[in-house]
Amino acid sequence: MISISIFLSFFFANGLTSFASGAPTVTSQPEMVQERAKFPLKPCALGSYTPGGLCGTFPVWEDRNAGTGRKINLNIVILPATGASHAADPVFWLAGGPGGAATEDALGNASALFDGVREARDLVFVDQRGTGGSHGLQCDLNDDPKDLPNFFGALFPLDKVRACRERLEKNANLKLYTTPIAMDDLDEVREALGYGKINLAGVSYGTFAAQIYMRRHPTHLRTVFLAGVAPPNMKLPLLFPRAAQLALDEALKDCAADQNCHTAFPDLKKEFDAVMSRFDKGSVRMSLLDTSRKEKVQINVLRESFVEHLRLELYSTGTARVVPYLIHRAFAGDYVPFEAMAFASNAGGGVARGMYMTVTCSETVPFITAADILRETQGTFVGDKRIRVHMEACKQWPRGDIPADYTELVKSNLPVLMISGKADGATPPWYGEAALKNFPNGRQVKIPHYGHQVGGPCVSGMFKSFIEKGSAEAVDASCAAEVRRPPFATELPSQFGLR
Repeated sequence: MISISIFLSFFFANGLTSFASGAPTVTSQPEMVQERAKFPLKPCALGSYTPGGLCGTFPVWEDRNAGTGRKINLNIVILPATGASHAADPVFWLAGGPGGAATEDALGNASALFDGVREARDLVFVDQRGTGGSHGLQCDLNDDPKDLPNFFGALFPLDKVRACRERLEKNANLKLYTTPIAMDDLDEVREALGYGKINLAGVSYGTFAAQIYMRRHPTHLRTVFLAGVAPPNMKLPLLFPRAAQLALDEALKDCAADQNCHTAFPDLKKEFDAVMSRFDKGSVRMSLLDTSRKEKVQINVLRESFVEHLRLELYSTGTARVVPYLIHRAFAGDYVPFEAMAFASNAGGGVARGMYMTVTCSETVPFITAADILRETQGTFVGDKRIRVHMEACKQWPRGDIPADYTELVKSNLPVLMISGKADGATPPWYGEAALKNFPNGRQVKIPHYGHQVGGPCVSGMFKSFIEKGSAEAVDASCAAEVRRPPFATELPSQFGLR
């Protein structure tokens, strides 16, 4: 659902500092966290932005129901509270994906969103089973940008899907890497760390997982923070076509209203339609830069690949600001800016594909109907190909068991704060609106000109306030109206250049 690299470029900015007033306090020292834990935690270096980290692994049964057989070690990073005293309820973080590793979000400046929260609370990052250092189910389907024909080739090539499954099955029961099982893992980790109630925060697929935890372990939660809301009935990848169309329409509309962008690209809609019409006859031959050989090569790019990479570039406003420029250059026959942005927004690069396949093929894809596809793809530039190839790939993958009521919306009286971007190219606001109906103590903040991202001083401040106060309604969200889209690029920004 989400490229971690896209999120992290926006995720963590301008954290504020404070501590919880009126909350129960205990001594805040890494040694106390270590003493309380039922498994070893050792100091670990996580970069200059995250000093004082603790790292460890916690074994769980791969087959939790059987309680026998293979054990897998869950990779865990804890950032103990830095203040002289701290609240007893930590923040547990759930990564996007499916397939993202939570501990990667604790590294470098990725921890800046949590700076203000960390003074008063421990931060806990657990790689979900099948991701990162938790028996990661890694596969390369077409994610390597050094292999241009495959990178810009068919989505979910069935020979690679089968090879991935056969290799991973030698060391994993792929049916056992679903979200419900992983959330039971998480609750076992909570208990082993000696925590009572926790604050749960997630982004993108992490919001989906958080709602499953809410359903299975409601008494162990204090608050829930969801950014880019994906409810249990989302049927991924069914949500992609309409979401991408929304993000594209917003980008084109905002470009037309922006003097610099409109002056540079006065006929953008016509140019986009012309580019897409080239794919009506089949693949388009593009002259792209082979960065390993430092020379141009000719590659036939399929429509499904072009729209998939463009869709990913529309996720966040930070990459969507380049979309008008790359459309304009593609219209002129120059696809190198498109190539550069495709590399920058590579969704597969940080995702455990095997875990992604198990989650989607067990929890969302089986519920997609023909009527769903027709309804959600008509009039979109993405069309139905992305959904159909994903469904075909799932026929090659084991399907895990899930509860009978799994796709029903979660009901909860917990305080829930949801952040939705009105230009979100993956989880538009209407998904949060659906979830909100069952959260009487919930609140959805819709941010104009904001994409599938999280962070910046406005969101960071709301997150901090919500965790401190334990109430969504008590959060001052007035800053949301002041959030602006980053300026549109009229040339390729240096950070996205090919090297």
